[in-house]
Amino acid sequence: MRRIKNIIFMGTPQFAVPTLKALVENKFIPKLVITQPDKEKGRGRKKSFSQVKEIAIEHNLRILQPEKINTNSIRKKIQDINPDIIITAAYGKILGRKILAIPRLGCINLHPSLLPKYRGPSPINWALFKGEKLTGNTVYFMNEQMDAGDIILQKKIPILPTENYGSLITKMSEEGANDVLKAISLIDTEYVRKISQDHSKASYTKLLDNNICRIDWTKSALEINNLIRGLAPYPAAFSELEGMKIKILTAQVIDAKKFNPGEIINVKKNIGFTVSTGSKSLLITEIKPQGKRKMTAYSYSLGHALIGKKFDNAK
Repeated sequence: MRRIKNIIFMGTPQFAVPTLKALVENKFIPKLVITQPDKEKGRGRKKSFSQVKEIAIEHNLRILQPEKINTNSIRKKIQDINPDIIITAAYGKILGRKILAIPRLGCINLHPSLLPKYRGPSPINWALFKGEKLTGNTVYFMNEQMDAGDIILQKKIPILPTENYGSLITKMSEEGANDVLKAISLIDTEYVRKISQDHSKASYTKLLDNNICRIDWTKSALEINNLIRGLAPYPAAFSELEGMKIKILTAQVIDAKKFNPGEIINVKKNIGFTVSTGSKSLLITEIKPQGKRKMTAYSYSLGHALIGKKFDNAK
């Protein structure tokens, strides 16, 4: 007999969607879905929903979109549901002590890293930036410290050399949904074993910003390629060429004669163009120039005299 009947789910972007779908498909129907407020997008400032809200609407789930989560009024709404458990996945806000204390079986979170490594925001991006070959999902009981609670289960996931942020988040979110179901099953059957994190091994990430996304061509080709993989397809690593912002979506590290960092040294027919870096070179194969659609780097080279031109190296 299930002990878990009343569930509140909190999540916002695509990473949280497979988990919400898996809960519904397995009859763990959330009594309430809490997600971030709608945002205005585009020139028309049209309101757009979070991806979790779209799924919640599709399944006729009750939705709450507070600007602030840790208020008396929101806490009262959560208490009125009397949840057995709160499940979060990339919700985007930190839950305060009073909310954490409400569910009788606790609050659990799906975090896309092998905690205690990469605590904080954007852990998938940072694992790619650092050139990790292995990552994973962790489901843990939340406490008042960020990503520091006791682990329920952890699953390792290899990072393939050709993977980028887009492909990796898809894989991790789908596997993470299964991990959350397993964690619920363990809690539901009282077989859960809490594993303390080794806090001395913790590392922390920070939010992405323009400065992180801008390419520093004096770094090695490997470091730059890790940045490109970690940001593709969105928000994408970028640089400026003759005043135009160019997002670089795919590249590969190659050996080539050394020139000034950021200088375009040749064009390879039907493939792309090569840029010198602080160590080795990068063969750029796919880009998105400012105001234009994604295209192959070779297509772009056909309309521009690139050899000898230099990307802006400002950092």
